[in-house]
Amino acid sequence: MSIPDETARAQEHTTQWLMVAGWVVGAALLRTLLSASVPLLPDETYYWEWTRRLEAGYFDHPPGIALLITLGVKLFGNTVAGVRAGPAIAALVTHVAAVMCAWQLAGRGPAGAIAARRAAMLMTVLPIATLGLVLATPDAALFATAMLALLAVERALATPVRSLASLAWWVLAGLALGGAFVSKYTAVLLPMGLVIACLVHPALRKRYLDAGPWVASAIALALFAPVVAWNAFNNWISFRFQLGHGFNAAARGNPLSRELEMLGGQVGLASPILFGLLAMVVWFALRDGWVARHTAHPTDVGVRRFALAVIAVVPLGFFAVSAWRRPVEANWPAMIYPGAMMLLATSDRPSLQGAWWRRGIWVAAGLLIVVALQAYTPILPLKPRKDPIARAHGWTTLAAAVQQARQDPFLDGTIDRWIAADRYQDASEIAFHLADQPTVFALNLGGRTNQYDVWPNAWQKVRPGDGLVVVFDADAKGDSLAAVVGSWFKASQQGALVSLTRNGGEVATRRLWLYRIARDVPRESPTHPPQPTTAAP
Repeated sequence: MSIPDETARAQEHTTQWLMVAGWVVGAALLRTLLSASVPLLPDETYYWEWTRRLEAGYFDHPPGIALLITLGVKLFGNTVAGVRAGPAIAALVTHVAAVMCAWQLAGRGPAGAIAARRAAMLMTVLPIATLGLVLATPDAALFATAMLALLAVERALATPVRSLASLAWWVLAGLALGGAFVSKYTAVLLPMGLVIACLVHPALRKRYLDAGPWVASAIALALFAPVVAWNAFNNWISFRFQLGHGFNAAARGNPLSRELEMLGGQVGLASPILFGLLAMVVWFALRDGWVARHTAHPTDVGVRRFALAVIAVVPLGFFAVSAWRRPVEANWPAMIYPGAMMLLATSDRPSLQGAWWRRGIWVAAGLLIVVALQAYTPILPLKPRKDPIARAHGWTTLAAAVQQARQDPFLDGTIDRWIAADRYQDASEIAFHLADQPTVFALNLGGRTNQYDVWPNAWQKVRPGDGLVVVFDADAKGDSLAAVVGSWFKASQQGALVSLTRNGGEVATRRLWLYRIARDVPRESPTHPPQPTTAAP
């Protein structure tokens, strides 16, 4: 090979990696802009509340998101930037891990650099990868740890069975998988997919002779053990809630409509063309790996691609079963994407590159731009009550009204003045936006059980002679619940009607109620059974 050819190859290689860096940095900047454009959503402030009572588990999820938010608030305080800083770091880790995984899977050389660039592009324009990693939700921690686990598993499968290098990669896979278990319970679908792949594929079955997978499993379970212990100390409430959340029968829709709804949600999270390409590449990897199963060597790239494809398919199959009984939220099957993205980024099939690849990238980028603009200012013809982004707005107004109510002369003569809301979303938003960020109870008289029912609540804290400011929905149901609370106090007074708005459009309305001189407050929730409050050690 001539020197000019070598120089041209080196320059092309450098160009590819400069493009990788550009996509990674650009995505980080885009997520920063989106984060600055949208106030904290109620789920984010709910998870922020967890950081003020760090435990080994919570009613809704394992503690991963609480630990991630804690990292951010330690750096930037109890602010919007602080709450989202940890997830921003996790998003960057996810992006870099995806690039490295694609580079390794494609063979490191020129093909590896191209695959790394394609992975960087997918992580930038795929809606679930960019928009889903802006918010402080469990998915941020899950994606980072899951992508690190896939990187380690791919490397482990690329090394000879029972080698020292294999063991080292399996140890790293166990650490990452343990982190995924601590992030979200659906992480169990990752090893489930790998186990199924190893059972059905002869070349992968040889991995059971290796100590590595067993060591990885032990490490992951050891990291998850505190979550199990917390559940044991708390009547298994988190496990029971999530199992019921996923499989209890629901009245809404029918099985077919729920399956179509789940599929439509995935098309939206990936964008239509890219979802089609992801589905195709997973199918090709499954087919090719299965055809070559009797002649393949355990370290062949086709074997690794088969394993990644099974890992991608299992979450979709699991939630297809779940959708037969109840609606599935769009982000629940999110574990289909890390493996599928790696397969698409590294595919050398012409049908998955070229024109359709470019169209998919442009369509996804266009959708991303529309959502980014919608986050900054409403441009879509959506009613505020139907706009998911609008749910982040209006809370400063409500918090200001609550602060004014705390100082109302009607409460003169009370001992302690407590604050509560009926919804856990309202309670967490009010606590975050009040200047002193006090304890705010969620009464949950009209909603489902949640973490506030595990913590000491108003039933344990409000004593005779205390006062209380409560936020209810401004409707007939809210007024009836306000009357129930009023029966526990000597006197009550209807407070301000507060409209939560975005750009003048009404998102929701709340009514404040003031109560003075507590006398007959029940010692447990009238609607939810008391929950154990002993945290695991």
